[in-house]
Amino acid sequence: MTSAAEPGVTERSDVRTIVGGGVKLGVVTAGGVTVFALLSRMLAGPSEILLQSVLVFVGVGVFAYLPTSWVRPRGIDGIAWTALVGLLGALVFTVVDTALLRPVNLYHWTWDQIGGGSGFWYIPIWWMGSAVLAWLGGWAWSRGGGGSAVARAGQTAVVGAVLFAIIVLTGILPFHAGTAALAGTLGLVAMVPLVGVLRGA
Repeated sequence: MTSAAEPGVTERSDVRTIVGGGVKLGVVTAGGVTVFALLSRMLAGPSEILLQSVLVFVGVGVFAYLPTSWVRPRGIDGIAWTALVGLLGALVFTVVDTALLRPVNLYHWTWDQIGGGSGFWYIPIWWMGSAVLAWLGGWAWSRGGGGSAVARAGQTAVVGAVLFAIIVLTGILPFHAGTAALAGTLGLVAMVPLVGVLRGA
């Protein structure tokens, strides 16, 4: 793959950036999940879904582009390092989740119940999904020529919100935070070719 990232941008693939980024991303994720869970307890109905959906779009942007802002990928290797930061972030969150969030019963463990009391059937999927989000973010940023990761996250959120509205208004899926998560991810996927088109690639 040939990157269109800015010539003056230097990739960062040192241990401190990768491991430190993973730790920071995991802590940020734990904070976001905590806020999401608390909103579930305090709110109900459309207001709960709306605020949770906003958090979901923010979460997609953070997980996709925060690793990118640290690694600043210029090519295939850099994008792979970005995905590794996403994976490490998910691993760190799993530790925080298991050690702190689960003992205080912050939210219901429906997925554990489905798995017969074990979370190991879905936790690896969470790890893979987190790596894919960071990978897509790195790809979109690199293909788009670098620039502001915050701006790219905002563009992704707009695309995701439009898809969310279309999906809900057409009745394909209900007005739910899970639908927002799907739309946000599809918006991120769409950003990869979209930024290339916008740059004339």
